[in-house]
Amino acid sequence: MGKMFDMDNPVWRFMGKVTDMFFLTCLWLLFSLPVVTIGASTCALCYCSMTLASNKEGYIREDFVRAFKENFKSATIAWIGMLALGIFFGADLYFYYHLAGGVGTVFFWIFLVLSVIFVFVALYVFPLLAWTDADLKKTLALAFVMSFKNFGWTFLMLTSAALFITAALFVFWPLLFVSAGGIAYVHAKILTFVFSQYEWRDEGKDGSDND
Repeated sequence: MGKMFDMDNPVWRFMGKVTDMFFLTCLWLLFSLPVVTIGASTCALCYCSMTLASNKEGYIREDFVRAFKENFKSATIAWIGMLALGIFFGADLYFYYHLAGGVGTVFFWIFLVLSVIFVFVALYVFPLLAWTDADLKKTLALAFVMSFKNFGWTFLMLTSAALFITAALFVFWPLLFVSAGGIAYVHAKILTFVFSQYEWRDEGKDGSDND
């Protein structure tokens, strides 16, 4: 009976993680409400998720707000640029898909490939902004290289996000309450391993290895 109420019990640890995911989802939604702040909010979500995935001590709300403020400028620029590119690729895919003839087919596949590359890079941009001191230009270059160098992990991140969203929408809707936090946590588990292969390791922005 005593083990049931032991906070190190796997059940309680799992419930603690679920609670953290719910709290992170709420914070992400709240700080994303102006829309233009989605980039900074996502950056803060990634930072807190990677802190949790690394089993580091911290306070979610305080860490979220601090990461939001610290990365606001670069994350907002990245978000606006990525949103514009996303709209551009989406419009081109729609246009060339409905364009009759061989030219439409060729350009559709060209933009489809470019869109996949865009999504791959996007998976790494905000975690890198949150976890390193690299400027935006270097972050984009790192995101491009890392997304293909670690293709298997990149594909797993994309697949896990798609499965999570599909399950939340069509199988078990309460998952929506932990959607952002849950996806970010799964990605963080993967990225802490991926980032550990590089010289700045997983110390985060406050780490001594992050020069």
